[in-house]
Amino acid sequence: MLFDDMRTLLARARNIAIIGAKDKPGSPVDHVGRYLLNAGFNIQPVHPVRRQAWGIPTVRSITELPERGFEPDIICLFRAPQYCEAHARETLTLPRLPMIFWMQEGIRSPEAGMLMAAAGVKVVEDRCLQTVHAALFDDVTETFSCTRCGKCCEGRGGIVVGPADLPRLCAHFGLPAEEVLARYAENIGGKPTLKCGEDGFCLFFRAGKGCAIHPARPAVCRAWPFFRGNLVDGLSFAMAKEDCPGIRHEATHAAFAREGFRYLNDYKLRAKDILHEGRALIVEESELPPEARS
Repeated sequence: MLFDDMRTLLARARNIAIIGAKDKPGSPVDHVGRYLLNAGFNIQPVHPVRRQAWGIPTVRSITELPERGFEPDIICLFRAPQYCEAHARETLTLPRLPMIFWMQEGIRSPEAGMLMAAAGVKVVEDRCLQTVHAALFDDVTETFSCTRCGKCCEGRGGIVVGPADLPRLCAHFGLPAEEVLARYAENIGGKPTLKCGEDGFCLFFRAGKGCAIHPARPAVCRAWPFFRGNLVDGLSFAMAKEDCPGIRHEATHAAFAREGFRYLNDYKLRAKDILHEGRALIVEESELPPEARS
């Protein structure tokens, strides 16, 4: 598969089922699983024995995914080659087939590949999903470079913990969801948001250092300054550029909006659920300035 095609598919993908998932420290699957969570993907661990991985309850097989309401865009396998054909046949029973059947580094199965290819599913063999994703997506943009000043970390109620954020926080702290929310979040406007310290900054902001939970930070934090208001409204963008030292002074609103919208899509940050996700992440391309639309 060409890298351009792979980049397009990975940009569209949101849900990944990891077969052979385990969060044993130092194991390749643990390293990749945590990376994918941090990259904003929804992960469903699959393991016949383990009850959870990265704070997320497992299912025993691919065939149980519909019961969980999980529609995988990618099936990622950490299994020996002799088991891949059986997993491919299980995949074919799903109501909606994935976009990619991905066999991790060191894993090849012509039999599984032929089954998937015949069904119209892209097949990747002997490649690390983390390595490929990291090579294709770079979070440094032309219009913004974070200076860790903390201005976006100040103020109560802005950092919404969305449904996709909670598993990352659970994995980071090694705690169940109920305890993470009880310790670190408060309900504001019907949504859980990270608490502030007495200084008015997010509980996890450290002056001169930045975010203490940076790999697990919520989507709202990952998205700044590419918030809906800044993307669709020129005045809001001008105010943000004046206040945030990371936004490049020469950046035009059109360039910022075009790049920001692509960034939100590439990193699976654009939200749809206004009841449970941050309003700042809900934006449609039709709302962008005309010159920023593709």
